[in-house]
Amino acid sequence: MVDVNNLNVKFGEKHVVHDVSFTVDKGEIIGLFGISGAGKTTIVRVLTCQIEKKHWTGNVMVTGLSPEKKSNHSKILSNIGYVPQLELLNLYFELDPMVNVEVFTSTYGMNKKRAKETAEELFKILDIPRDTWKKRVEKMSGGEKKRLSMAIGLIHNPDVLFLDEPTTGVDASKRYDILSYLKKLNQKLNTTMFIITHDLESALICDKVAILKDGRLLEFDTSQNLISSLPSEGLIARFTIEDLNEKLIAFIKKFPSIRRIIRVGNEAIEVLMENFEENLPKLIEYMVDNNITITSMSKDIATFRRYFQIRIQKEEEEESSLKEVKVIRK
Repeated sequence: MVDVNNLNVKFGEKHVVHDVSFTVDKGEIIGLFGISGAGKTTIVRVLTCQIEKKHWTGNVMVTGLSPEKKSNHSKILSNIGYVPQLELLNLYFELDPMVNVEVFTSTYGMNKKRAKETAEELFKILDIPRDTWKKRVEKMSGGEKKRLSMAIGLIHNPDVLFLDEPTTGVDASKRYDILSYLKKLNQKLNTTMFIITHDLESALICDKVAILKDGRLLEFDTSQNLISSLPSEGLIARFTIEDLNEKLIAFIKKFPSIRRIIRVGNEAIEVLMENFEENLPKLIEYMVDNNITITSMSKDIATFRRYFQIRIQKEEEEESSLKEVKVIRK
């Protein structure tokens, strides 16, 4: 569905995307993760024909067509859907959901009867209450508006759907509902999806995740494979320690097999180490022998959230080391 090879994007002297490459198959859900300025939105703007070719180089194909050629833009745009972060960008709040559908599908020249049938099918899948179908959108709840926005993005049956921060603006308790609906739509319609987000929990429904930083693609793989690449395949020990402070953390870090310690609370740390099962009892003994009071301990597998944090930290540490080397050489 989407093939990107050596994509570079520049605006004047500003190089915002650096040699990004990835391939997406039909029906996959891809999560684009990264802090602000990572390059997520710029990459999507290339894929959706929003950036002129003079600003980018590389080989890019979307639904078998290259956005390099302006003559392909209308066809690409008819093959893709887009759900913006803010519903007011693709919904008319003063109109009801069905009239919104009519307005949107008229731009695609869709048959009115077929559009109505498709809308009703999508509304049912997304649990948009029937009693809201003929009421003003402004009267709908935040979650209902978000789901209606998704339905509008899918109404013309696109091959690829781009979703910008789909869980933003939704109550925390409803975030998982939105993700569940996306997975349900993906499985039922086999639509390829790109989720552009800061919400790391979205990785739960993604087939593959892309981690971006400063316009560079750090990783592109399944979240399970990335987590398994951590020491001891992602096993972590979580300790709650009395009177925890940075000096104490630095001392614990001296234990030979430890590869990383992350502070996760006022009195809590997570520890990754080599040969986890063999070395965990030794680590506990080391802390007890040095009068470190452990009030609780548990074992777990790292989450994608934790992997993301570790991967970004590692990149920042490497960048910092390179800067130090350059300063020394000067």
